[in-house]
Amino acid sequence: MKKIFVILLSAVALFTCANASAQSTEWRAGLGYAGVSFNGDDCSTFLKEHHLGGFYAGISKEFYFSTMAGLTFEPGVFFYYHSGKSGLPEPAPKFMKMSYLSIPLNIKYNFEASPEMLIGLYTGPVLNIGTGGNVYSKDKFITNTDLTDATHKLTQMNIQWDLGLTAAFSEAVQVRVGYAFGLSRLVKERDVHANTFSVGVAFMF
Repeated sequence: MKKIFVILLSAVALFTCANASAQSTEWRAGLGYAGVSFNGDDCSTFLKEHHLGGFYAGISKEFYFSTMAGLTFEPGVFFYYHSGKSGLPEPAPKFMKMSYLSIPLNIKYNFEASPEMLIGLYTGPVLNIGTGGNVYSKDKFITNTDLTDATHKLTQMNIQWDLGLTAAFSEAVQVRVGYAFGLSRLVKERDVHANTFSVGVAFMF
């Protein structure tokens, strides 16, 4: 919890500074594919081998700075949904599902690759807030393949660290590829983390 608090406090300070010194802004509406994988000391082999597919959709806003050419701050709000067949016998649900709101707080560096293409590299913390799902049963999570084991509730919030690349064309359309590493536990009692790969498109306005 202390690590999460420090990350969030740093993000709030970063956002405050960005608002204070930003000179111009751009909005983006984006959507695309998003897949999630699991790892950690308490993560079962079954979970490590079963990635969930899905999608994301949301908006972001990029703040530009007059004193630091190419450097921007890009917060956003996105909805993520993941699902996949469990491959387990009854009484396990046929599908694993999870959904959440994701709030990335990224620092980004942009440079011109050509007169019509702008490349960006970004990194920063991501706060995820759970909204539902049944990974493996409603609002609970099993960390191995033994269905008789006790289940554990998913944490309401978890933290990831984001890394990614963007390519903007003609200041109208942007292609994004990113990977968010799980920093905090999905389950309070177990060391299990979620990592999210995403690729999509954003429309700039």
